[in-house]
Amino acid sequence: MKRPASRLTHYLITAATLIATTQFSHAQTVAPPIPDTTFALGWTEQAYLDRHQHLRAASAQMLGALHALCRRPDAPGLQQAQRHWTQAYLAWRTVDGAGAAPTVIARTGRMIDFRPARIRDVDQRIARSEGPDPNNVAVRGFGTLEYLLFGDGQASTLPRLQQGAACAYAVATARLIQADLDALDVGWQQQLERLGGDTDLPRRNLLAENIGLMLSGLDGALARLPKVKEARLEAWPDWRSGLTRAAIHSQLAGFADAWSGNLDGRKRHPHSLAALMLEQGHEDSVRQVDQALSSALSAADRLPAAITTNEADAARQAFIASVQALKTRVETQVAGQLGILLGFNDNDGD
Repeated sequence: MKRPASRLTHYLITAATLIATTQFSHAQTVAPPIPDTTFALGWTEQAYLDRHQHLRAASAQMLGALHALCRRPDAPGLQQAQRHWTQAYLAWRTVDGAGAAPTVIARTGRMIDFRPARIRDVDQRIARSEGPDPNNVAVRGFGTLEYLLFGDGQASTLPRLQQGAACAYAVATARLIQADLDALDVGWQQQLERLGGDTDLPRRNLLAENIGLMLSGLDGALARLPKVKEARLEAWPDWRSGLTRAAIHSQLAGFADAWSGNLDGRKRHPHSLAALMLEQGHEDSVRQVDQALSSALSAADRLPAAITTNEADAARQAFIASVQALKTRVETQVAGQLGILLGFNDNDGD
């Protein structure tokens, strides 16, 4: 069966762009800047690698909390496991807010956070005392753990976890997540070596790749909400944990890391996309993106914390409009000003 395409395919970079992209504006040819080694490594380390390392650490703590829960399955242990799952999951949403080549190549999003989890299949495997199938993304990952730890909102999951098989399944699932993240260390090391190497091709491609993934990350923020007005409860991806607003904020925080280094544009990191734009003389464009990001964050603040119903439709629509406006700014004021041509594909996946 054909695997669905990654969400990145919305922003595929054309073959010509990977070599040298130009965009015509006001009858002038704009050649994309080629980041130097210092900027490429600095941007990658502070805006990308730091988020990966934070996710790895949070995932390790989640695994430890699940081990502790299985050794002593009581209410405090469950609360601790839920807390560490929340921290790890939100760390993942931050990573997804602005992905990079290593996570795309490894298809990390599909492996550790496929949605929706196939709960019936999970239940059947637990009933047979089987662990998660590492090759079946629908029965492993954060969505599966969310179900096992939070349930369907009807009763505590503790009695089931106390039976043993479900708790063992949760530990095995967390172990798979940790293994996937640990395996990324090789990809990140290779990425740093490529960006610091003698050939400038990886640095020439860096802006186009990362900007495309930043746009994909904004799509990820929109994906935390149903696509239709009158949606069923299950259409809210984070309905079990009630983390819709927190997940959206984490997604936008990841975008902000890549854009300026943090959510406060006044404290810009010198190795950030916004800093590069300022160096290129695009002060107005930076200001417009800053304003659009601020508007999206404010619109997210107006969403209910545990949004799982259609009662806040006005706030939801306002947030969607604000993110669409931010995407437009990135496409026109960032990619356009830098002379980067983004290709589009209607396929959807992770």
